Amino acid sequence: MNPHADAGATRTGTTLGRYRLLDRLGAGGMGEVWRAHDANLDRDVAIKLLAPGAVADATTTERFRREALALSRLSHPGVATIFDFDAQDGTAFLVMELVSGGSLEARLTDGPLPIVEIAQLGAAIADAIAEAHQRGILHRDLKPANIVLTPAGQPKILDFGIARLLGNAESAKLTQTGMLIGSLPYMAPEQLTGDTDDARTDIYALGVMLFEMTTGRRPFVKERPEALMFEIFGNAAPAVRSLRAETPPALDRLIDDCLAKDPARRPASASDVAATLRSLGSGTTSGPVAIPVHDAIRAIAVLPLRNVSGDPTQEYFADGLTEAIISDLSRIKALRVISRTSAMQYKGSTKTLPEIARELNVDAVLEGSAHLVGERVRVSVQLIAARSDETLWADRYDRQLDDVLTLQSDVAETVAREVAVQLTPEEAGHLAQRQVVNPEAHLEVLKARHSMFAGTKDALEVALRHARRALDLAPDYPVAWAALADCQIVRVMRGMAPPAEAGAEAWSAATRARELDPALADAWSSLGIIASYQRDVPGGLELLTRAVELNPGLAFAHAMRGIALIALGRTEEAVASSQRAIALDPLSSIIRTGLGDALYYAREFQQSVFHYTMAIELDPRFDGAHTDLARSLEALGRFEEARTAYETGRRLAGGIAGPTFGLAHLEAAAGNTIEARRILAELTAARGSRVVSAWGIAALHASLGDVDEAFAWLETAIAENASGLMWLRMHPRLDPIRNDPRYWPMVVRVGLDDGGEGA
Repeated sequence: MNPHADAGATRTGTTLGRYRLLDRLGAGGMGEVWRAHDANLDRDVAIKLLAPGAVADATTTERFRREALALSRLSHPGVATIFDFDAQDGTAFLVMELVSGGSLEARLTDGPLPIVEIAQLGAAIADAIAEAHQRGILHRDLKPANIVLTPAGQPKILDFGIARLLGNAESAKLTQTGMLIGSLPYMAPEQLTGDTDDARTDIYALGVMLFEMTTGRRPFVKERPEALMFEIFGNAAPAVRSLRAETPPALDRLIDDCLAKDPARRPASASDVAATLRSLGSGTTSGPVAIPVHDAIRAIAVLPLRNVSGDPTQEYFADGLTEAIISDLSRIKALRVISRTSAMQYKGSTKTLPEIARELNVDAVLEGSAHLVGERVRVSVQLIAARSDETLWADRYDRQLDDVLTLQSDVAETVAREVAVQLTPEEAGHLAQRQVVNPEAHLEVLKARHSMFAGTKDALEVALRHARRALDLAPDYPVAWAALADCQIVRVMRGMAPPAEAGAEAWSAATRARELDPALADAWSSLGIIASYQRDVPGGLELLTRAVELNPGLAFAHAMRGIALIALGRTEEAVASSQRAIALDPLSSIIRTGLGDALYYAREFQQSVFHYTMAIELDPRFDGAHTDLARSLEALGRFEEARTAYETGRRLAGGIAGPTFGLAHLEAAAGNTIEARRILAELTAARGSRVVSAWGIAALHASLGDVDEAFAWLETAIAENASGLMWLRMHPRLDPIRNDPRYWPMVVRVGLDDGGEGA
């Protein structure tokens, strides 16, 4: 049905002011476009009838009018000019220059353009963008459908600034609903999260168009909007030259620059882009703008070494050696090394190395094989540049098993030299260490960690046996103590062991590991995790900070450090630490959820929704991501979506109380207090038969406005040492009791006060 039919405005011959509608040219998310005749000036114009609600009241209408006036003063041959703005019978409309000719979108249906034409069209589009930017006007919705080619071949940009006029409505709609909008493929990563955009957002969209003009396809192609959003935000675009070999290197690099995830790494201005394209069009190899060389390797992935022994029982050795090389490389601060969790997802993958590198957003890949023969180790490795798929270095090692740590260090040291990374004296000293290990104990540690990563209850029991066997063989082997600590921590975090018992052994083992090797980052990380969950958040933060100083590549330590920081109210640092964890472990649903949590507690609910959605995209079975998504949707007042997410989380969680608490909070927020209290009573009664957190009951009382009951249950939570208390300072659900005089003294009691009051 026509959305404007009731107003009677969208019939041929209808008059709006001095404009008579002639024929409809098209329709989109912002409204309909008509060709119309201006009776006063005797000329045809284009009229955009804005979608209902775009200018909902007098204040919005006046703001829209002022913005339209500013845009009308933008005069450039590459921009379709806005002439007028008005409203009639409830229908708001813009009057614009009518541009005859087909769109760039239609032109691209025939495939990629000649390089010379790309340079000419791209430079002209960039010139028009630059003129608008100099006047403080952004487009925010650049795409081939908004570029019209005149009969003379001159591009003209349509709808300049309309996204701003409408309050960036399309972007807002995208992040609120996750629905596919026509311009999603051209949106920059920062637009997806609702971050502040600027001129570099338009430069990103220009880069997408240049990519499409050169290759005939978009850089990211997915059917589902969630999958497309994940690629735009996290994956590197394929190299243009991998799709069109004759592409000039300078154009390839320019497009790569425009598509940088970090806006600061994109070209500084559209004028710079235009100058570079113009130099290509003239046949020169250089222009007034220097193109940054991106052959430097700043990020690397170590793929799982192949087990070439023919013996499936040796998988633990190949996997363990992979993890060890990752660990050694990750200590190099100048190099971002993808963590084991993400790298191991490519075990046995048939994807090409450039595909893997693009998905992990790295510059190079280390791959190879491992073979254990008796007490001799044979390892072959090669380092491959991601963009060119060229081998940078290859070597083979044949060592005794008791010299395996030296082998690992040699590989890491050679990789650092080959990628021209500057090592600090401390890093060089670590890699130069020559350590001899008890071969049998080392193999037991590898078996322990291999089983631990399986994550099941039985596998963790096996892992514990191997760790303890390693310590029987080598009581002073720090890595074995660290493995024992990690096994117990995983058991506690997955609810497989009593926290008091397993946590105590984890603390003791990690402490012993640190005593034996003060530079062992894993030991510091384990101690920090334990301390944070045992209500010493400041102490845990200090330990975790030391861990990432010793090994900047410990993704989980960065993630846990982010949790400790947000619990203390240090939101900006928390988000930065969580983002670093994602850069190191981009395929971890748990770590992506951690960033969502940091944003939720910082009350950036809209941004948290995006990251929870991305976590679900990575692993739809992770109940925590669904439940936390529901919590943010609830905070935004999107109750029906929240209810669906809570129900999904409850089904996947298998009976734990968290999602049920969430549903009760949702009912309270939606005004259904009777149902909320029914659930509260049910959960309270269940404490006699199963684990139901006193912290959760306290928070639900707070949501219902039961101030005294909330504080009484918080006292119970303190007595029970409930882990949820680490959120006492920051949880939005405690806002109803935050101004009570009992609140801040309690924050101090549980060690979450950093000298200030307020989140």
